[in-house]
Amino acid sequence: MFIENIEISGFRNFKNKKFFSFTNSKNLIHGSNGSGKTTILEAIYILGFGRSFLNVKKDELLNNESDEFFINSSVNRNQLEFKISASLNKNFSLFLDGEKTGIPGIGRKFFPLFFSSSDYVSLISSRSSLRKLFDRFIFGIENIYSSELIEYKKVIRNKTYLLKHNPDPAHLKGWNKLLAEYILKITRKRIDFIRKINNCVKDKYNSGIEIRYTPSSSDFFYNDEFKPDMVLSVLEGVLEKEILYKNPVVGTHLDKYEIFLNERSLRLYSSGEKKLNLLFIYLAYIDMFLSVREEYPVFLVDDYDIAMDDENTEVLMSNYPAMQVIATSVRNNKNFDSTIKLKH
Repeated sequence: MFIENIEISGFRNFKNKKFFSFTNSKNLIHGSNGSGKTTILEAIYILGFGRSFLNVKKDELLNNESDEFFINSSVNRNQLEFKISASLNKNFSLFLDGEKTGIPGIGRKFFPLFFSSSDYVSLISSRSSLRKLFDRFIFGIENIYSSELIEYKKVIRNKTYLLKHNPDPAHLKGWNKLLAEYILKITRKRIDFIRKINNCVKDKYNSGIEIRYTPSSSDFFYNDEFKPDMVLSVLEGVLEKEILYKNPVVGTHLDKYEIFLNERSLRLYSSGEKKLNLLFIYLAYIDMFLSVREEYPVFLVDDYDIAMDDENTEVLMSNYPAMQVIATSVRNNKNFDSTIKLKH
């Protein structure tokens, strides 16, 4: 898959309509700080996930002089072209070939993978950020996973509301039955994914990198008892505690990931080691993605010359010749097939 072009209007620092074309190989967007380089990557990311890679509200993405934004693109997959669009006009909407759709519908056609030099330290240190990262990874190779997460979040919101405002045990038990089904599905997929990507990293780099996944309950690991009735039993066992605390204490939104290098948390290593080993995980995931979907994701790299040294640049360019890369930098770079220069 690759994105052929994108049109942006009313978004961030692009007040007026801007149009950019890309090749299906290696593209570099370069220019001074504040020229809009990262904005283009952000617009592409929104087309894939319906949200920014930054922690901002959608109305904060509007240009200061606009009350709506539009993002339109042409995407090519297996020689078939289709249109993906996003707009914010009172409400946010995603469209596939002119028809309103959701994230699962887009994910079957288009998947942008974003790597940034600026947030790898906070990403590795943040439980919620790592959980979101690996959820996106799983969604990329198993489209239905996004729908299961969405349904889980609806159920946990309803349960949380009851715990805070009307903690009736009978009603809460009804929500727990639904939660047990989604916890079982999501936890199984997370365990399977982490096992596979750990094997992939080990095979590819022969390094000491290991991702460890810890469900919110120690009972939620693969064994003969890990079935809906067992999950429900765990939920029922903590119900009194949840009523007391007025919040769920068990659920997939409380699961934890941590990355280790040679049995030591990656959080304790230098920034260079953090960045390098996180990149190894990304590259291993690209191999997994290719193996499962028989295509590459679109790889977005912000601040390319900071995110990658010369050795990793060579790995990316030589080992993934068929993958579209769209990167940003303050300066031009001869390693890229196509360049876009931005000015203020």
